[in-house]
Amino acid sequence: MRAINIVKEHIVNTIKLLLDFKWYVALYSLFYFILIWGYLNPPTENDAIFNSEYTQGLWYYINQEVYIGNMQDLLIEFFLLFLIGTSNMKNHPTLAKLIFLSPILFLVLTWL
Repeated sequence: MRAINIVKEHIVNTIKLLLDFKWYVALYSLFYFILIWGYLNPPTENDAIFNSEYTQGLWYYINQEVYIGNMQDLLIEFFLLFLIGTSNMKNHPTLAKLIFLSPILFLVLTWL
């Protein structure tokens, strides 16, 4: 019974900690779901977005295979960043908040 109480207490403390970061985690989750949508719905092979001036020469719009590979890489990278952010919530909350706000920095740097 002691082990069950320890596990319950740990789960309650984790939920309380996540509630302190709810807006940061929600923003990060929204960005991640947009990445998932982009991965699951790639442009067709003959789409006009590839090699067009509208994309301003972004390298991942060369063709569909490169686009899908880039989306896979982004999904992995941002999942690992999420794990880093959650592991730092207790001892380094400011660092965790900066990590959870990293999608905004990513979007700004992508569009420059």
